[in-house]
Amino acid sequence: MEKFCDLTVKVSSLDVRLADRSQLFQILPFLERHLPSSCETHSLVLSALLASKASYGIYFLRNPNRMKKDDYSAIVGVKGEHRLDSHNQTQKVWILGGWGVSETALLRVYQAIDRIDWKCDIVLAYNRAHHPHPDFLRFFSDRQRIQMPFPLLDRYAIDVSMALKMEINLPDDVYVKSLEQCHAPLVFETWPYKYLTTLQDVSEEIVHLPSAGIFLKANDKLVAWIMCHHPNGMSRLMTLEQYRRKGYASIVTKYLTKRVAQSGHLPYVNIAIDNSASSKFFKSLGFRYLDAGHVWITSPRDPLRDNEIVVYNNSGLL
Repeated sequence: MEKFCDLTVKVSSLDVRLADRSQLFQILPFLERHLPSSCETHSLVLSALLASKASYGIYFLRNPNRMKKDDYSAIVGVKGEHRLDSHNQTQKVWILGGWGVSETALLRVYQAIDRIDWKCDIVLAYNRAHHPHPDFLRFFSDRQRIQMPFPLLDRYAIDVSMALKMEINLPDDVYVKSLEQCHAPLVFETWPYKYLTTLQDVSEEIVHLPSAGIFLKANDKLVAWIMCHHPNGMSRLMTLEQYRRKGYASIVTKYLTKRVAQSGHLPYVNIAIDNSASSKFFKSLGFRYLDAGHVWITSPRDPLRDNEIVVYNNSGLL
């Protein structure tokens, strides 16, 4: 394993930069050349080009050993969301997903991110490998963050060429289409981990990211859905209780897989290692194991909030 740099070494903020729109267009093809390992960051950059500037930030560190402007050592995508805390106050949630030639380079970018209020905000950092390096843990500990168990993830993906060829056979009594903003309340209310987001955040993801829903022809009722959620890729798969065991999950997932590929994203999903049912399901659709990962979820020290975050932290992510 690569030896990390000493955290006591001062990192110049001038080395790490926040990308403007023109730089995002340079970063995007670079990450495309590094797919599938860069899928989380690639997806964040695509969304940053489409969504509001305030919601996303892409930080990058150029490769000091190369002369090309489009060569990077590390790129970290940051997405801002919100939640209501136990005091019914709005709390910021930052979701981080990064790619780097080494963990040392990634750490340098983490150190330079200036938009996080470490005293008040929640941070969900998605990283490679099943266990974080001790220097990353020290990075959070130095900021007086809660240290909790972190979920171990396996990442699955499917080639874009295979996704585009997926055949979708619908029963006569339903139809499938992308979700609309009017569907956000149902998606939000049925999501088990809604306490880490808001209805507005779900609504914005429906606008800017691919999604899919199955509707009854008789009354246009939404009965099953799946959408994209950074940086988990395809997520929030749900079928209403009375409509399960009809094959709707497979249909709606195939539809979204194809939509994701058509939108320029690599179809992928993060699954907790103990969620064998989800792993088996996605492998049956042609997804293959890509690599391992983990989520380091940190929160300010507040006993009233700790239990909620721990419950999420130990959940079977999809």
